[in-house]
Amino acid sequence: MRIDNSYLLPQMGATGTGAAGAQMLSDQATFEEQLNAAKKKIDNSSTKIKTMTDAEVAQRNQEIKDASVQLEAIFLKLMYNEMWKTVPKSNLFGDSNAMDIYRDMYNEELTKKAAEGGGIGLADFIYGQLTKNQKA
Repeated sequence: MRIDNSYLLPQMGATGTGAAGAQMLSDQATFEEQLNAAKKKIDNSSTKIKTMTDAEVAQRNQEIKDASVQLEAIFLKLMYNEMWKTVPKSNLFGDSNAMDIYRDMYNEELTKKAAEGGGIGLADFIYGQLTKNQKA
């Protein structure tokens, strides 16, 4: 059983000229041409697989390591912020917006340094997961 595109054509009325139907057929032909051109482009490009040089691999691995450390720092900062919520408010050092901003900046720098120094091991785990399929 073969199904063709005739059901897509608009119904012709008594005064219909069929211009809309002809336009749809033209659009379909254009789409098929574009699809065939895309297939050819994919076929041609798939034979040209570029391998990374050792320098590019090292650069990529360094970028992955940096991103892993940054992600661990963000995680630690979120954890520190939640821990600070458990500390009772005190008037000893003042309870103001300035103190909250200072504490936030302090936590951010503290967690950056902690993550760069090894942190809790999350960065190493993420890095290992992202590079485990690489050839050594």
